[in-house]
Amino acid sequence: MLKFFQRIRLKLITEGNLKRYLIYAIGEILLVVIGILIALQINNMNEERKQLVKSNEILLEIKENLQFNTSRFMAEIKEEKEVIKSIDLVLENINNYNGYNDTLDFHFINATYYPTASRKSSGYETLKSQGVELIKSTTLRQTIINLYEKTYNELSDVIRESGATHEINIIPLFTELFLTHLSAPDQPFKKMGATPFDYDKVVHSQKYRGILSFWRQGRTVAIQLRQIAIEENNKLSDAINKELDEK
Repeated sequence: MLKFFQRIRLKLITEGNLKRYLIYAIGEILLVVIGILIALQINNMNEERKQLVKSNEILLEIKENLQFNTSRFMAEIKEEKEVIKSIDLVLENINNYNGYNDTLDFHFINATYYPTASRKSSGYETLKSQGVELIKSTTLRQTIINLYEKTYNELSDVIRESGATHEINIIPLFTELFLTHLSAPDQPFKKMGATPFDYDKVVHSQKYRGILSFWRQGRTVAIQLRQIAIEENNKLSDAINKELDEK
């Protein structure tokens, strides 16, 4: 092709036809420019296609993470409700001074429990490393960021506060009032328990009742935050499905 154009150029120069040569030269420049523009357009289309594939992969990973997180949050809510049930049983017993019986042993120890918030964030971490602008929809991008940076972080804050309260307040008081039963590593949690050193001391411990009441409130807040997270998980999952269907 280059030799073909060179022959035309040489012929025009030889003929000394300046006007035709200039027209030809301009045409040749235009062909080169058009070729470059076409090449750039093809390159841009290829890059956009790669970005689309990458964003779809990340959205699918985020969706899988959301499904896992929802399942875990539901399980944790169930555990939190069991803790609240144990707290209510213990408080009812000591407030009414119903007397000690060994059926309370499990509830004494379960009333101090709290589940940590387990969740997957690999899809969001990948998105951050690749650049959140990879998600073209501003609304979808903001929804993802709000879920991970706000809703999930609020839940994490409550869990961290629970951990601090458990270590600083609950464990010292619990070990002062109760003897924890010996257990084996593979023993089911339901089989664990604790016996009061002195039941009357437990009943008359204002600090113990106060901590249990405070702990119950913390478990309620943790449930509410998980319920909010589940709702937002479902909304984001639906938004992702819609985004993928439209592509």
